[in-house]
Amino acid sequence: MMQIRHIVFVAALAAAIFLPPVMADSVGLGLDVSPAKLEIAIPSGQSYNIPVTVHNSSGSLTTVQASLVDFGVAQNGSYEYDRVGTRSNSLMRWATINPRQFDLPADTTQQVQLTITVPNDVHLSGEYAGIAFFQTRPVRGKGGTIAFSARVASKIYETIPGTVTTAGAIVKMNSISSPLGQTYRVLFHNSGNVHVYLNGQIDVQQNGKSADRITIQNSLLVERGGDRLIEVQGKKLPPGSYQAIATIDYGGKTETGGAIQFDVR
Repeated sequence: MMQIRHIVFVAALAAAIFLPPVMADSVGLGLDVSPAKLEIAIPSGQSYNIPVTVHNSSGSLTTVQASLVDFGVAQNGSYEYDRVGTRSNSLMRWATINPRQFDLPADTTQQVQLTITVPNDVHLSGEYAGIAFFQTRPVRGKGGTIAFSARVASKIYETIPGTVTTAGAIVKMNSISSPLGQTYRVLFHNSGNVHVYLNGQIDVQQNGKSADRITIQNSLLVERGGDRLIEVQGKKLPPGSYQAIATIDYGGKTETGGAIQFDVR
């Protein structure tokens, strides 16, 4: 599955306003990058050259700077960024990028080479990940009080062939009543060594009969070793005793499930 995310920064003098990633094209203020996401397999001890294409569609000359970062995804689905080498599954500690800075005239394209050299280490296994960011030099808007800068990402996943394990399970569930309805929370843990995407549903039953069914948002990302807290809203239930059964497909050989009993008063 391809997920394309971009990040746009707007800085006003000493203050910066962060706009979170958007599920759209990998375009930000006239800058776009391809591939926005790439999954590759590289054996230990080998190198791989990744051509990354950066295009300027802003209508004016811009200067672009490249940077490499580690990343993770929090329980709520928000991205977290760290310096290279911070995370145990850091891919960019083995990476070089050239050129790191370049001028890009209007409606032109620059090809950047990202080289991944995987160490010859028998202990490496599973998936490693990182992001290459491409950011434009800030440009002042009308009035000279706000500077605009675009930052777009190319996300790279690399696996060691023959070492991938896909595994995961629901580790916790609860349900909370409110005037608006019933809220269900499901905590999924990715115990494998690659990222996964979650799909599923929650079935609510009373005395063996269906009382409600809620679909979980499609393709929720959970990184290697990570957790994802799923929260969904169900309808308001009459007083009584119920059972909530969660079923999640994470791409493994079998689905994972969980169930809780709860009372509505």
